[in-house]
Amino acid sequence: MRQTGQLALIHRDMVRNLMPNGTKVRLAARLFRRANADPRLRWMISVLFSKPVVNVRDAEDVGATPAVSAQAEKKPAEQVLFQASIILEAHWSGDRALRIKDWLKLAEQIGYPGFLDLWHYIRVAVFEYENWDTTEGRRKAMTATTGGSLPFDGTTGSMSGTGTFSAPPDTPSRNYPFRTMINKCRGQSNVLDCHGMTGNELKFAENEILQSIADMAKQIKRVGPAAGTDFTSVSGSTADSISPLAGEFYRDVKARLTDPNTLYATYMKYTQDTSNIPIW
Repeated sequence: MRQTGQLALIHRDMVRNLMPNGTKVRLAARLFRRANADPRLRWMISVLFSKPVVNVRDAEDVGATPAVSAQAEKKPAEQVLFQASIILEAHWSGDRALRIKDWLKLAEQIGYPGFLDLWHYIRVAVFEYENWDTTEGRRKAMTATTGGSLPFDGTTGSMSGTGTFSAPPDTPSRNYPFRTMINKCRGQSNVLDCHGMTGNELKFAENEILQSIADMAKQIKRVGPAAGTDFTSVSGSTADSISPLAGEFYRDVKARLTDPNTLYATYMKYTQDTSNIPIW
């Protein structure tokens, strides 16, 4: 190519077109094979390049309309609810099935996108906050995001102060099961992958709430006047014996247990005999 002057011609055209360094170009090549009775000479190839053409332009942002974006987000949300209903019928029974069925009914009742905001407290964060050994200073540090206001949000913080430290630094205070399921299923080409991810998240969330309530009941019984103290019957005085801040948090959770628009409400409806937690 150098001997035929092809490289010089390409360079000349680039200079004439004022192409800056780093510009990506496309070169079209024409290949010729000459006819020759001698096979050793038949495969001599002449390569000729046409003028270089800029092939890649700077990227341009192309935004979808709000309506298109909303519809694109709605489809995976509907797919998650569909997968959840299949899993419910195929894999679960007893109280767990009844509770998750209530969740799906609530999600359908609220509709998209509202049901994405359904949430519950993360168990390890709850345990850290209501534990007998956690100090008030630690509790305040954990709820700095909301200034101590209920319901708590954000993270447990950087673990300043003293306490049991069962929650790792910056543990989220909340989990949004339906958001999590959609995020995990987004981009999955195999529907069975989404099926499994949805099932795992539902199972995790259902158990997180159940066990966090059990943890709270155990802490109340540590300070309760009788071993049979019932979590849902506590007026506040027993919980306040753990600490004033812990008492406020107990009453917040208790209110959610009676609010039909939360994931907690279904835990007041059934026997809980599969969990063997005597708090009802």
